[in-house]
Amino acid sequence: MGFNEIAAKAVRKIGKMSSKKLVKKGVKAEALPRPEPTVIKGESYICGYAMREVMPEDIKAKNYWIAGHGMGHVIESVHDPVTVSAMWIGADDNGGYIHISADIIGLTNFELNLVRDELKDLIEKSNCAGVFASCTHSHAGFDTVGYWGQLMKLQSGKDPEYMELLLKSLKEVAIEAYENRKPGKLYIGTVHVPEAQFCKREPNAMHDVLTRTRFVPDDGSTETWFLNYAAHPNTLGGDNRECGADYPYWLRKYINDEKTVNVLFGVGAIGAVDPGDFCEDKKERTRLEGLTLGKAALGIDNDKEMPVEITVLQQKYYSPVDNGLLALMATIKACSSQRYPCDKGDLGLALLTEMAYIKLGTQQILLLPGEPFPEVIYGGAAPAEESATGKGIEINPTPIIDIVGDKDLLVYCVTNDMTGYCVTPNDFILHETQAYIEQGKDVFDRRHYHETNSLGYLTNETIAENVADIMTRVK
Repeated sequence: MGFNEIAAKAVRKIGKMSSKKLVKKGVKAEALPRPEPTVIKGESYICGYAMREVMPEDIKAKNYWIAGHGMGHVIESVHDPVTVSAMWIGADDNGGYIHISADIIGLTNFELNLVRDELKDLIEKSNCAGVFASCTHSHAGFDTVGYWGQLMKLQSGKDPEYMELLLKSLKEVAIEAYENRKPGKLYIGTVHVPEAQFCKREPNAMHDVLTRTRFVPDDGSTETWFLNYAAHPNTLGGDNRECGADYPYWLRKYINDEKTVNVLFGVGAIGAVDPGDFCEDKKERTRLEGLTLGKAALGIDNDKEMPVEITVLQQKYYSPVDNGLLALMATIKACSSQRYPCDKGDLGLALLTEMAYIKLGTQQILLLPGEPFPEVIYGGAAPAEESATGKGIEINPTPIIDIVGDKDLLVYCVTNDMTGYCVTPNDFILHETQAYIEQGKDVFDRRHYHETNSLGYLTNETIAENVADIMTRVK
C-alpha cells in the first residue's frame, strides 16, 4: 500500500471522526430559514463605487504564500497590486445591495460573515438587502483561504495580519460605495467572445458571453461597469511567483487606457475553462486575454436600459462534504468553515454555505459559491457514449438555466464562499483507492483533477435543489 492510499484512508477516517465529534458536542444542522424575496422599487437607480489597494507593507520582509497552483510557494515580487472594489446598487433611497469584487482566490463564507457583522449599522440604515463578495479567483494573489501553505507542517497559507487588512478593506469599500451613491440609469449588454476561452476537459461546454452591467450617473460623472466572464485567472501558470490579479488587471488597464470608467469584474462558470490559447508565452497570453476582453467590453452595442426594480433573496444551505482532504484542512483550521453533521454523503459532514438570487430590472442573476462547470449551469453534458462514467445525462440534475427558465441568466461564481469545483454526476470520477488525493482516470484514460478539489459527488444535486426552491419564491 503506497503513501497516497494510506493518506486517502486516513483523511476519510478523520472526516468521519469529525462528524462524530460534532454529534457528541450536540451540534445539529438545524432547519434553515426560507426567506421571501426583498423587492425594491423607485424612480431611479442609485449607485456608488469605491476601490482600495490591499497590499501589506512588509511584503518583501516576510513570506506570503501564493494561491492557486501548488502548496508552499512564496510570493517573490509584485506585478500589480491586489485591489478590492464595491458597488452599491439601489433604487432611490428605498434600499439596495452591495456587490464586492476582490482580486483574490476566494473568501470563505465564515470570513465574509465577519465583514457583514462589521457592517450591521450600514445595513440597517440603508435598508441593505445583502452584502455579496465575488472573487476574481486570481491564481497570482495571496492565499486568502488557507489551502496553499505547508500542509506537511500543518501550516495554513493565510497570514492573520493580511486577512485583518483584507477584511478591513472590504468593510471600507462597502461603506464608501454607499456614501458615493448618486442617481442614474442602469444598462445591461452582452457580447460573445469565444476566442477568450480554452477548455481543457471534455465535453467543452463553454459559455462565451461577456456581460456588462453599466451604471451611467445623471450628472455625467464617471460610469461604473461590472463585467462578468467565464475564464480562470490562472494564465501566469504554476511557475509564477509575482503577485497580481492575472488577466483582470490587464482588462481594467486596457479599458481605462481608452476610457475613464470604474471597472469591477467577476467570473462565471469557470470549471475547466482557461483563458484563450493566444500564445505559449504566459505573460503575453495574460495580457492578450485582458486586451481581448477589454476591447469586447468597450464594443458592446446592445445595451438595454433596466426598469427600476430590484429583487434580492439570500439563501443559506448545507452542502455535503465527501472530500476528506478538504475536511482535514478545516479540522486543522487551515481554512475557516462552518461544519455540521449530515445524513448524506460518505463522511456524514456538511458545510453551511449560501447562494443568492438577484433580479435587476429584467435581468436574472445567481450568485453561487465555488467553481461550477459550464454544463452544470447551461447544459451540454456528454451523452453516455462520450461521458467519463458511461452514463447519460439522465443522471444529472436539470441545468440551472432550465430550472430558472432563462437562457440569458447571469451567474457570478466564486461568490460568498470558496467551495471548490462542481462537476456533473455523469462526468464525476475518483481514483479507486486514493480518492481526493490522486486524480482518477476515466474509461478514455482522461485524468480527472477537478474532483480532487470538489466537496464531492452531491454538490451539483445540492445546488440544483436549492436553486429550484428559490425559484418557487421569486416567481
